[in-house]
Amino acid sequence: MALTIAHRRLPALLAGVLLLLLAAAPVSASTDVLDATCTGSNTTTYQPGLTNTPAMVTVQGTITMDCGSTDLNTPLLLRGTITGGGTGTLSCALLQSPTSGSSTINWATVSGSPYATSSYTYTTALSPGTSGTTVLTLTGDITSGLYAGDGILIVTVFANADLGACSSPTGLTSRSGVVTTEITSLV
Repeated sequence: MALTIAHRRLPALLAGVLLLLLAAAPVSASTDVLDATCTGSNTTTYQPGLTNTPAMVTVQGTITMDCGSTDLNTPLLLRGTITGGGTGTLSCALLQSPTSGSSTINWATVSGSPYATSSYTYTTALSPGTSGTTVLTLTGDITSGLYAGDGILIVTVFANADLGACSSPTGLTSRSGVVTTEITSLV
């Protein structure tokens, strides 16, 4: 009989121990939720072309990407375009200085119909990649529009630049690379 009473109390005892363990366990403050992932390309042009001598250069860049969204409030598939540029003193030795700024993603449906925009702020970092590539990392926050409040990470792996063009009269006029983008919210 004592075995039966102890056997009946075992589930209640285990439940009590489990509650104590859960109460003592650290609780994670938040986790990142991936709202969208994108792949695409980045093409950047320089006018005049970059040479080995620093000069005032106009830079124009265009990122195009296809994205899959897990956010239930948006279409499953979207296309994003980012265009931007500016003017600065550049040379082949300084293809991209760390910068900060703001930009906008123009979103469209797969059929090409305009859908929404996302404005974001960012900072950049540049590092060497494998086999002579250059990796440009843009980290920021979406401040308004689609995915407002989310973080954004855009990574471009630029192909080997034709640095021999830096010694030519026309200079290095463009470079291109593969882009991956992640848009995440904090829950």
